[in-house]
Amino acid sequence: MQAPAFKEKKRGVPTKNQGAHDPDYENIILAFKNQDQAKGGHSRPTSQGEQTPTCSHPITPWEGTVPSQCRPPSDSIQIPCWLYRAILSVYALLALVFILCIVLSVFILVKNSEMSKELVDLKRDLWNDIKNIETKVQRILEVLEKTSKSSSK
Repeated sequence: MQAPAFKEKKRGVPTKNQGAHDPDYENIILAFKNQDQAKGGHSRPTSQGEQTPTCSHPITPWEGTVPSQCRPPSDSIQIPCWLYRAILSVYALLALVFILCIVLSVFILVKNSEMSKELVDLKRDLWNDIKNIETKVQRILEVLEKTSKSSSK
């Protein structure tokens, strides 16, 4: 007899004996002003043509749909509609900053590559100039040696 009651309690199904006798069971009754409010979370229009203000979210590229109303979570905390738009704006701004960082990184890499090529060219030119100077110094030394030998004779 106890096993079926335990299984039902575990599944969340209230039994006949459950209630005031069970310390783990709380009977919570939610009171709503309007029966329609219990279903959707927002009250329905009270007169013809009047509607309660709703919050339309902008279409996001990853969702593709527009929610018809702001629906607060089921707990007691209600998040204002503008907060969703603000968070979406922050995400969009963050995405733009991220893309900007990627573009700047690519630009820096391209410039670094160009500067590296220029430095290699300058190094080669400098090396060639040093070789030319060495050959000229060698020639001058040879000429000096020849002149010194000819003057010593």
